[in-house]
Amino acid sequence: MATYGGGTALPTQRECLRMMGCEGKGKALKLCEIAAALVVAGELSLSGAARVDKKTRTNEWVDAHERLGRNR
Repeated sequence: MATYGGGTALPTQRECLRMMGCEGKGKALKLCEIAAALVVAGELSLSGAARVDKKTRTNEWVDAHERLGRNR
């Protein structure tokens, strides 16, 4: 993770870092914390989708793959 130097000087990248309050030296830890929170949120979402509903015996993740033809 970097908040200073390299591609962070490009306008779009700089603006994204600025919006998150992560622009400049010494802000890499904050950017890492945001990235870690994003990963945890994704994992929780996937875990919730992968669980089997006890009442209906369905699995949202598997059902979506079957419905969209991803299991072929």
